[in-house]
Amino acid sequence: MSGANRSYRSSQLISPFGPGAIIDIGDESLILMDIKQWPAKLEEIKLERLTKEAGVWALKKPPVLNNRWENVHKNNSLMTCRFPTWMFCPRCRRLKRWNREDPVNENGVPTCENKKCNNKTLVPMRFVAACNHGHLQDVPWDRWAHLNQSDQCSMPKENLCFIANNNRGSGLDALEVRCQNCGASNSLGDIMNDGALRSRCLDKQPWEYNENFNSKCEQPLRVLQRGASNLYYPIIRSALDIPYDPKTQGNNIIETIKETEDYEDLLRALERGKSKRAKQCAEDLSEEFNFSIEEILSAVESGGEPKREFRIPDDKDLRIAEWDILSASNITDKQSDNFKTRIASIDESKSFGFNKYIKKIVLLDKLREVRAFCGFERITPDDNPVLMKSADGQKSWLPACEVYGEGIFIEFNPSTLEEWQYQADTFIRPRLDSVLKRYAGVTSSYLPEPSAKFMCLHTFAHLVIRQLSFESGYSSGSLRERIYADEGQAGILIYTADGDSEGSLGGLVQQGEPARLFPAFIAALETANWCSNDPICSEMESQGVMGLNKAACHSCSLVSETSCEHNNLLLDRKLLIGDGGEQGLFSKIMKIVCEEYS
Repeated sequence: MSGANRSYRSSQLISPFGPGAIIDIGDESLILMDIKQWPAKLEEIKLERLTKEAGVWALKKPPVLNNRWENVHKNNSLMTCRFPTWMFCPRCRRLKRWNREDPVNENGVPTCENKKCNNKTLVPMRFVAACNHGHLQDVPWDRWAHLNQSDQCSMPKENLCFIANNNRGSGLDALEVRCQNCGASNSLGDIMNDGALRSRCLDKQPWEYNENFNSKCEQPLRVLQRGASNLYYPIIRSALDIPYDPKTQGNNIIETIKETEDYEDLLRALERGKSKRAKQCAEDLSEEFNFSIEEILSAVESGGEPKREFRIPDDKDLRIAEWDILSASNITDKQSDNFKTRIASIDESKSFGFNKYIKKIVLLDKLREVRAFCGFERITPDDNPVLMKSADGQKSWLPACEVYGEGIFIEFNPSTLEEWQYQADTFIRPRLDSVLKRYAGVTSSYLPEPSAKFMCLHTFAHLVIRQLSFESGYSSGSLRERIYADEGQAGILIYTADGDSEGSLGGLVQQGEPARLFPAFIAALETANWCSNDPICSEMESQGVMGLNKAACHSCSLVSETSCEHNNLLLDRKLLIGDGGEQGLFSKIMKIVCEEYS
């Protein structure tokens, strides 16, 4: 366990550093424990649409300190443990596995016990071992040092050193672990190769204790750097707080009582087999709504409400309701305290031709988004997630955060997109097929299936975010995207993603007025037309994690990690601007603009 107090923004403990993520704070490397170790009493976030889709009873915020003088205790903080536990002294190079009895400085940071090092802070090893089922453990450095040693060492863990051999260059071959006791040593040159460790997965997380030491996991271990992008894939599901009234199901009794707290208490009591508590809830409902106790119990037990079983919500299902509201012609009639909108007026004579592509622009003066953390994956996202399950005896819940802000919703004309896909098929098809081949091994819960429409909308959203950040003064991390590209949908929502004051001052909505927005589109496309990494960027067969990007890199299309909901993948700016001809979605507009202003 961490022996001292450390602080972090609560929203970052949902994404990108949720449970199971390694967090570097100063000289320390910590890992956040799962929600079984979270405090029992946490503030709840209300959004029934997301709660039901996830099959849980509640969404809860990470604990926060109300002020800097508040005492930290187990009910207002989260537990972490040090990981990796193998550390070395940068002065004497001694390598050892840290435990809670070892010395720490006044800030609780582990220090070297060698007196000559004068309490030098220990540095965590930057390599860890993980398997594809999400388990994580230390690299057994004592075993690695003696891997090629035939004789048994009497003290394999006592006198290890982590040294750099300058005669071998600057790569991993120059780093080695050496045993000062028997003289055995092994370089790190091959440590990241498949099967290099020759060890079995311990079938657990660093904060877990396996009493029987029986490993049921047969997955091979992979050695990764602790900051590697493929060490941690958080599974986040978010939903907008919209004035949406889903179709009711069940009988009149259920429809009448379902909005009450007593009804939810009754469901929990029946699910746990607490008949006395269920009867008491039924009595309270009977007095309030004039139904008999027997009628209420019969209606609920007959299936008026299904039991809630945790599952990872489908993004498509969550966005159907949002699309219905955002694309509605009478959206201005659908207002609430957390959802205030208006439709922008488009002047076709000043639209640069975008009026043929864009059907409607909706300015959201106020919106609320809730993000729930459902689990995580490691190494490869292929349907082997570590799910979030609350402690036994508690009602099921998920950690979540909420943000308030503003946004711009851009609805595209589907017929224009379809016409472009048909006319430019010979240009689109090879680029899309290249991505689809690499997508074949990716789980659908991690990324949506690539399509020309999705990749166009996704890349365009990135370009607009980068341009709005440049023009309006918003930090790139304070803007976020939301893509609607399923069957019958074609739109993007760009909105403020921070919970602080920057997200609600009206600046983004002001930039969303067509007089400012359309010139921003032109500037974004013009910037994307030439990347500083071209021609390499535009001509590479694949880029990014798992090769799921085409013409897209940090210099032209990628945004901050917190701004993109699809991990900066499935991007291709060439689909927008073409490749020397008019095959791109906006090639004709850019050609006309260039001719007018050249």
